[in-house]
Amino acid sequence: MKQIEITVRLNEKMQSAIEKLEMQGFKKIRESEIDDLYMTLKLKSLNKENIQNILRNSVLLRNLKLENKEIKKITYKNKEIDENGDIISEEKINLDCDDLEKAKKLFEHLEFEELIKVKYKLTVYSNDKVEYAFQDVESLGVLIEYENEKDFTGKSLDEIRDTKNIMFNEIKNTGIDITDEKDVKKAYELILNKYFKNSDK
Repeated sequence: MKQIEITVRLNEKMQSAIEKLEMQGFKKIRESEIDDLYMTLKLKSLNKENIQNILRNSVLLRNLKLENKEIKKITYKNKEIDENGDIISEEKINLDCDDLEKAKKLFEHLEFEELIKVKYKLTVYSNDKVEYAFQDVESLGVLIEYENEKDFTGKSLDEIRDTKNIMFNEIKNTGIDITDEKDVKKAYELILNKYFKNSDK
């Protein structure tokens, strides 16, 4: 299944945005904390120009902490990226894993190295039609992710872009103050800050 999503950057306080949604009938449906660890075989070749490609060839060890349980899994995200570096769609392969520490050691024996850690608190609001996931990302700020539940396999690039524009305008129409970005990439930005903040590489 090929999914599309947009991730936008909040330009106001999270509580203010939530209050706007609640006035329009949105309700909080779940909260969680997510710890992601990206691992790659290609750390030594990392530069500013190939971050997206390195991420496409990385595995993700995810620990999802819900109110009464933890979900641990190994994930590979096969992302389709256009010529501007924007993510068009993605397919995910998930594998349940009880012991992420052992999984990390296994990948290290296969010469994978830690690329980046991404930690965030997730708060999801819904009006029974759409879900907006507020992501309070450590060292990055608050983003809103909006996933489209339809299968976009076989859809053209123009159809996908049109759908993403409609989704973006749906968020704007709630009155929430967001920037013009439709595709904020958490891991990408954190990698830039970690490895290239004071560098011209």
